[in-house]
Amino acid sequence: MNAQRSPATVPPPMDFAPSLAGSWLLFVVDGQACAIDSRQLRQIALADSLIRLPGPRLARWPGVLAWQQRVLGVFDCGAAMGRRPSLGAVAARVLVVQDRSRLWALLVDQVRGLHHDSPTRLIDVQPGLPPPWNAVRALLPLPTDDGGEVCPVLHVPTLCQDGCAPPAPIHPAELRA
Repeated sequence: MNAQRSPATVPPPMDFAPSLAGSWLLFVVDGQACAIDSRQLRQIALADSLIRLPGPRLARWPGVLAWQQRVLGVFDCGAAMGRRPSLGAVAARVLVVQDRSRLWALLVDQVRGLHHDSPTRLIDVQPGLPPPWNAVRALLPLPTDDGGEVCPVLHVPTLCQDGCAPPAPIHPAELRA
């Protein structure tokens, strides 16, 4: 009896593979559509939930987010990738994202929603770009009424670690002072 074999699937570029066959969260930073692997998303919070801290702060780390009894430094994607911060954008949101070892909070201009497509449609990106663009792992083609756009798929730990150092850890009691 001959078992029919299914064709081999082509692995996505640079070991990037959403757990839901081709599911990405789309968001906007400085007018540019961007995406992250949807399996990394834990929550989308309003930008009002960001707690601005007193004293001089780095533009890329404007404050913290209290999330499930943790305090997360909030990384401003607009300040890192664009010419202006996402903080203050009308539709700004904080994305709570988790990789294998750490939680991150990203401030973005707006959330566009989920996009489902085959992971094989990802376009590989050559390594070696300078920060913050070294966080781009692939390009995702998106259909639009006027033909389409290409959306960078970001690797969150690289974006946050190479963007600049996060603020020093803060004890929750310090937020009440």
